[in-house]
Amino acid sequence: MKTHGSILYYWFILPLLLASFYAPAQIMGSFGSSRNDTHATLQIKADGSCLLTAETTEARKLLEQQLKAWERYSSMSENAVQEDETPPAASAQSSKAEQKPMSTEELTSKYKEFLAQQQQDSAEDLSVKIEEVSAPTNSIRIIVTQSFASLTDLMSRGPYQWGPSVLMFDDARIEIDTNRNLSFILLPARSSSMYLKNMGRVWKSSKMKFYWKLVLPGKILTSGLPQSEGNATWLEIEGEKPATVDAALKLASAPLVITAEPGGLKLDEPLTCKNLMRGRAGRAKSEPDLPIAPAGPGFSAEPSSVSLSSVHHFPEAEKYLKDQADASMFGMDQPGTVVAAKLFPPKDRRIKSVSGLRIISAKDDKGRTIAESSDSGDENTETFTYSVPDSSSAEDSKKGSAAPIQLHLALPEPDAKAIDLIQAEAVALTFSGWKEMTLTNAQADAKKEIDVSEILPRAKLIIKKIASKRQQKTIEGTLEGPPAVSQLEVKVKLGPLHQGQSTMSERSKKTASGKTTRQFTVQSYDFSPGQQSPDTSLTLIVRYPLDLKRERVQFKLSALDLL
Repeated sequence: MKTHGSILYYWFILPLLLASFYAPAQIMGSFGSSRNDTHATLQIKADGSCLLTAETTEARKLLEQQLKAWERYSSMSENAVQEDETPPAASAQSSKAEQKPMSTEELTSKYKEFLAQQQQDSAEDLSVKIEEVSAPTNSIRIIVTQSFASLTDLMSRGPYQWGPSVLMFDDARIEIDTNRNLSFILLPARSSSMYLKNMGRVWKSSKMKFYWKLVLPGKILTSGLPQSEGNATWLEIEGEKPATVDAALKLASAPLVITAEPGGLKLDEPLTCKNLMRGRAGRAKSEPDLPIAPAGPGFSAEPSSVSLSSVHHFPEAEKYLKDQADASMFGMDQPGTVVAAKLFPPKDRRIKSVSGLRIISAKDDKGRTIAESSDSGDENTETFTYSVPDSSSAEDSKKGSAAPIQLHLALPEPDAKAIDLIQAEAVALTFSGWKEMTLTNAQADAKKEIDVSEILPRAKLIIKKIASKRQQKTIEGTLEGPPAVSQLEVKVKLGPLHQGQSTMSERSKKTASGKTTRQFTVQSYDFSPGQQSPDTSLTLIVRYPLDLKRERVQFKLSALDLL
């Protein structure tokens, strides 16, 4: 099996298996697929800590097929071969083993092994505990719990992970209201009602069962959920009972509000999922914990392009799309303006990444304000971190490490001929250069730790897998060390003409007891003449950025022609 084939196969089977691991999110249940029964209970305690308990019942035969597929992928990934090598033939014994049904003990063991592997590869500590995995008759029963240290921790994960996910709520808010009661609000996603209308039919035909309960510290006073008792309120959906499906679908058309006595729970300020998720996403981008200082002189910005998107529905099309679930998914039907630009650093500095992009103001050629994009969120703060691509070409080095950025606005007025001025700001992570270490003739050995402490004390590199395909190389590895190991980069040394690129992507990162572990993948493409055949030798460069600074940069873009 060629490496690229196994990767495609992985992406085919992974969503099926992840559905079982992330039982709190009820991914499969939300699509009305194989999951027969899903029960989830979220308990919010008086001290602010929370516990999510999820119990699911899965068709045994289907889950067994998925686990065997996962095993096949793992085997292919571990035994990846070069393109010009002949893969080992599958033995008749292994084929028979795949066809043989798993015993109850084997099924539960394999499932726990898969869950443990997913937790290990996860980008964060999920605090997920496997309480029970049993396999009675033709199904498998799974009980997992996930703990949250505080309400802030819970709300920073988003309602799809812990809420009634089948109803596609994408935001939530919790606060103490003016009557000193606890207010818990779930907000629906755009166009979720259209999507759920179609899914309701699927739920009925598949006989799906879904149960979600919220337990609060104090007595429930009012609830948008169908049933309440004491300090609990809940929702039940049974595909065989159409009335429960119809009642649930109505909940997704408006905010779902629950009020309760505080029961000793204290909140200093309202907590909103999207705001907390935005901050958490920024922290997850491996940026160092440095103070943000006002930018010094030397930064500049220049526009690259302006794109205007408008949507027009012809009468018949509008009627047709009204009931189409995918017509408005992911905001694809939203009009707006996208301004692509480049942010340049001062002389002798380089930009590593840009985050916190915010539009302060925008005006057209007639002095009228252009509103922010409806998708931009609070204060039009960009939640993505723009990483600056690293190129080895001399031409790009002369230009400096310009950071590509995008600014999102609403559409200008129809008679506007130009965007006269955009004022914006961003946080730029800059550095002065690299401290590098070269590793020649690198070999894959999952048990060998390579000491790279000469560029970062206590840092180690483990090369787990290497695969080559013509001019392309793929390396999977692990970096371990102090938290600053988050800033280490690994790249492939290119040919003598440096015509190509090497990019590093982080698959996961965990920090515990002062030790950070990063799982990463490096992909390189070398287009230099004479590099047509695979080179068995591999030289890696491990490097660390020097003199890192985080600077808040204010910049302007002017005279953007719209004609």
